[in-house]
Amino acid sequence: MIRFFVLQLVCVAFGAAGALAQLAPSMNPGQGGGFGGSSKERPPNAETVITAMDESTFDNRSGVAEFTGSVTVKDPQFTLTCDRLKAFLNQDRKGLERVEATGNVVIRQENKDAKGKDVVSVAKSGKAVFHPATGDVDLTEWPKVEQGINAHIATDSGTKMILNRAGKINTTGSSRTMIVETGDGAK
Repeated sequence: MIRFFVLQLVCVAFGAAGALAQLAPSMNPGQGGGFGGSSKERPPNAETVITAMDESTFDNRSGVAEFTGSVTVKDPQFTLTCDRLKAFLNQDRKGLERVEATGNVVIRQENKDAKGKDVVSVAKSGKAVFHPATGDVDLTEWPKVEQGINAHIATDSGTKMILNRAGKINTTGSSRTMIVETGDGAK
């Protein structure tokens, strides 16, 4: 039997709304286009909703919440989809130690650039781990980051991309970057 579960209480109890909202830092800081640093501000009383089609559990002893089966995280700043999401509380139970998304991970953010034009930023990977203490997101297992028509793509399964909250990407391993020039400077 497939169960449908919407869990808002866990997000409030964990502080996951703010932490998960930082899952996707910006590719172009200052450009206004997306993924974190230059993206839209988090609205007051923002709500994060986690939906899981198979199962949702919270183990109070270990401080771990797990969501499985076509997981969707909807937040005012981003949408994340994956097969499984695990949130780990800090030992003091006052915040998150880390959040792990695995299986067909897609993080999508829609913003406006400096000219008011819509810009869609998407990060894809087999696994994404968010570290609230640093704001880093580790993308592994064939990571790919796209912003509009530009893309940064792993060319090896072992490539790792780290996105930070300042909007920088640090890639270790083989990758390819495609930048398409548009506007007045394009020929």
